[in-house]
Amino acid sequence: MEDTADPLEREPEKGTNVEDNAPLVPEGAQVIEVRTAAIPHVVPTLRTIVADIAMRQDFDLDAVEDLRMAVDEACSLLLPASADGRLTCVFSWSGPRIEVSVSVLADSADHEDDAGLSWQLLTALATTAERTITPENGRYLSRVDLVRESQAADS
Repeated sequence: MEDTADPLEREPEKGTNVEDNAPLVPEGAQVIEVRTAAIPHVVPTLRTIVADIAMRQDFDLDAVEDLRMAVDEACSLLLPASADGRLTCVFSWSGPRIEVSVSVLADSADHEDDAGLSWQLLTALATTAERTITPENGRYLSRVDLVRESQAADS
């Protein structure tokens, strides 16, 4: 029997969309998701978004700059791997904690060595940083998740 339901009203099959592997957002957090072309020209915009969020959350100026550089490094790690020319960046925040998830769909599970200078810089700039690669419809969802907590949260 033919399915005549409007395709927009149907629930997508589990595992068929990259969104199924979207980062978990803490309850009560505010979220901004940006889907854009995986080109270097968009990185300054993503840096500005995270800086604005950090300033509005009363992060000190050093933490704001650290977040800018961390987003820059995460994008630099992932941009070359984008197989479909797209990059997704999800910003979520609640109180003294900002989480950033940058992801691309890649043709290969190979990625830069996590012991490289870029990764070391990234882990120094964020409270925590994690890189994951998940199989997705014959490709691989490559994601860098960052967390930065303000100094107020540390004391």
